[in-house]
Amino acid sequence: MSNRIARAVLPLLLFAAHAHAAATADIEQLGWLSGCWQLDGQPPGAGEQWSTVAGGTMFGSSRSLRDGRTVGFEFMQLRQHDDGRLVFTALPSGRNATDFSAVRVEADEVVFENPANDFPQRITYRRITGQRLHARIEIARDDPAQAMDFPMHRVACGGPVMAP
Repeated sequence: MSNRIARAVLPLLLFAAHAHAAATADIEQLGWLSGCWQLDGQPPGAGEQWSTVAGGTMFGSSRSLRDGRTVGFEFMQLRQHDDGRLVFTALPSGRNATDFSAVRVEADEVVFENPANDFPQRITYRRITGQRLHARIEIARDDPAQAMDFPMHRVACGGPVMAP
């Protein structure tokens, strides 16, 4: 094999090895996502809530509010598949489920992608501190005009306990 071919193939092999490592990351690495997250600058109740890791899954929900009313919601699942793949499934506002595969999993960040989806194609969660979280949805070609950021802070889960 010529040096020119080797130089062309090496980055592809390194990318494939990195993608395989991310795709087979352990869901336990995402335990930091568990809990309730309030969207910065939004009314109480606007944000996300994630379960703890159990049985190779985490379940999440999100809610958007405007003028005291729910205007958007999403049910989410993180699942460790039997083949080791880590997949984020989104069901936004009652629409069909869309899967996004992990392409990078680090101690404080996870990135999921589905280039075939119209929008978003990439979903990123980044832990800033134990009390701060940043989510981002975007087009996979890194077009800042087609991205949305969701800074959040941790809040106590649950509301007032109602008497029986």
